[in-house]
Amino acid sequence: MSEFVFNPVIRWPWLVAAVVVILAVLGWSFFYGLRSRWRIAVLWCLRGLALVGFVTVLALPQKRQEEVTVLRPQLAVLVDTSESMTDPVDENQPRRAELVREFFKSPTLTQARQDFDVRVFTFDHQLTETGAESSPTGFQGDRSNLLGALRQVEDRFRGQPLAGVLVLSDGLDTVAGTKAVETGPATVPVFPFELEKEFKAPPKSKRISIVNVDHPQRVVIGWEAEIRVVVNGIGLSGETIRLELWRDGERYQETPVAFGEDEQTREVTLAVMHEMAGMTQYELRIPDPAADKEAQNFSFLIEVIEAGNRVLYLQNALGFDFKFLRQALVSDRNLQLVTYVRWTDNRLVLMSDRGNFSQKKPLEFTQEALARYSVIVLGDLQPAAIPADGWLALRQFVDRGGALVLLGGANSLGTRALADTPLRELLPVKLDEKTEYREGKFPVEITATGLHHPVFGALFAKITDLPPLLTCNFVAGVAPTAEVLVQANTGEARVPLIVAGRFGQGRVVTVLTDTIWRWRLAAKSWVGTRSPYDTFWAQLMDWLIPKEQNKQADNRLELFTDKSSYLTGEKPDMRAIVTTVAPPPATVGLRVLTPDEKTFEYALQPASLPTTDGRQVPGYRATIDLHVPGVYQAEATAQVGGTNVTGRTKFVVTRPVTEITGKPIDRELLNRLATGSGGRFSRLGDWENWRKDLRVEEQHFARVQLLDLWNHPLLLAFLLTMLAADWIIRKLWNLP
Repeated sequence: MSEFVFNPVIRWPWLVAAVVVILAVLGWSFFYGLRSRWRIAVLWCLRGLALVGFVTVLALPQKRQEEVTVLRPQLAVLVDTSESMTDPVDENQPRRAELVREFFKSPTLTQARQDFDVRVFTFDHQLTETGAESSPTGFQGDRSNLLGALRQVEDRFRGQPLAGVLVLSDGLDTVAGTKAVETGPATVPVFPFELEKEFKAPPKSKRISIVNVDHPQRVVIGWEAEIRVVVNGIGLSGETIRLELWRDGERYQETPVAFGEDEQTREVTLAVMHEMAGMTQYELRIPDPAADKEAQNFSFLIEVIEAGNRVLYLQNALGFDFKFLRQALVSDRNLQLVTYVRWTDNRLVLMSDRGNFSQKKPLEFTQEALARYSVIVLGDLQPAAIPADGWLALRQFVDRGGALVLLGGANSLGTRALADTPLRELLPVKLDEKTEYREGKFPVEITATGLHHPVFGALFAKITDLPPLLTCNFVAGVAPTAEVLVQANTGEARVPLIVAGRFGQGRVVTVLTDTIWRWRLAAKSWVGTRSPYDTFWAQLMDWLIPKEQNKQADNRLELFTDKSSYLTGEKPDMRAIVTTVAPPPATVGLRVLTPDEKTFEYALQPASLPTTDGRQVPGYRATIDLHVPGVYQAEATAQVGGTNVTGRTKFVVTRPVTEITGKPIDRELLNRLATGSGGRFSRLGDWENWRKDLRVEEQHFARVQLLDLWNHPLLLAFLLTMLAADWIIRKLWNLP
């Protein structure tokens, strides 16, 4: 569709008037200057045509036309390059990788390249886009993540005309494992291709493998910990194997594992206890000829810390105060946090580091059990959540040197309930019938006592804009020997907010609010590297645990990794934190001893290190290479204040579990992906018909263009020709 558009340099009435005036002047000059009519006619025609061309230029004509572009639909080809694609599961059939190469040479894909914008992707545990014309060559991927690759492809083409995804995979998703029961993309049809015919598998040979080892990263001296091992056995029906646990090169314990089926997975729990702090090396060994290489020697590490660093946190319910306090305590690598949360039946349930709940380990309120902790934090618990003898045990815990932190809320410090328990003698605040819990907006200020107290100190001296709190527990007063560190301004009076006191050989702190987490918000006058909230809890723990506080004052170098185990080929970061009162060193030397007794030297460079709660702390970092499986030993050394400080750590490197398992392709998963997405599972011998079920709609994009005509060469040539002809004729006729 096209049409002409005019945008004259002056308005149409004025342009028409100018043309009329010009024609009138031309007519007057011809009739009064010339007597020959044919000369008048010739010049009139030439100048009239020139005037027409000139007016056309002044009208600025444009041609508006609509261009329609047909956009080719896109087609993604997803190729599995994991090791299982070369698995010789049936000697009478070509390997799966060979069929993939044949597909890339097939006429249907050649034709598809002409009709579609074909994009080729390869994947093992991660997705990679390759050239559209290239055919995959290497099939050495250690793990296969089919479902994850499909979701990534769908996200990458979101909002684009993706007609479908062709999948060339055996469906053995080793990343999702037994959880690979989800459907694939919800909006993109998936077209998997069968890469082998069904066959009768030969009898399976005996094989034992360790599927998973779940162990704690850190444990406390004298505390029992559990190591859960998942063992898979093939061809072991009616047989029993022996699982050995070795510690620091010596056999620690062993347990039998019995298999009642031809292929079965068994879980074994091993209990361990430690007497010395440090990094402890463990090995799982299955002394059986059927055990694979990893099952014959599976290594891992557990860090053992002193019992004085253990914190028990009891909370009534999950909320912001629980979330942020737990993050602040977990981020301190010198502490080990044990968390119990009140369940619906009023019992306290153990919460693991990963956020899972377990009712198998009830909390014991005995002197022996509580003595293993250094600090106990009581959240907004109702008094009924702890038995009567439990309150007495808590009182004795503080009397013998333990530290107790009581958090505010509507249940505990919001009533006089705690005054009716054995804790009434140690409370630094007074609770009676007037005690209440209020919501509002309460500005806070640190008292003169608080500014000189180790919990706050110099970092809080100049802060003037701490975020106001939204709740406050109003108490009847404070104990005579208690210290008010922070108070809240209610508009009518200043009331205590954070109060510290002593009882026996221990210390007690009450935080009369459940919104102190708001101190995580930015304060312009704050100069610390961590938020006021995290700094408060770190310095409070240091004060409540004097032994650890003394350690903090010394020069220390802590060397660590983000995990205790890696796979060969990974490049982990070695990280170090130097604690010193002197200027920190520019770099830190690092020496890594590999399992094959080779030594590599690195330099740890200054960097910001992330903590578990998303904060950044100053430290040092270096990336190292891992090529050999086994236990690595690392040692970092720095000179601080004229003396050398050293930090050591260990970590385990294992080879990825091989995908050569002899398993046939997972037709069930591939069929489910096709059916659930509206695609089609193409059987062998039927590969040419996959396009019949591919519904393709061409997308048309229209674009309007304006083409200028006033400067067209023909128009300008016409105008110049008329003017030149008029000038030449006048010269021939001797006219002015």
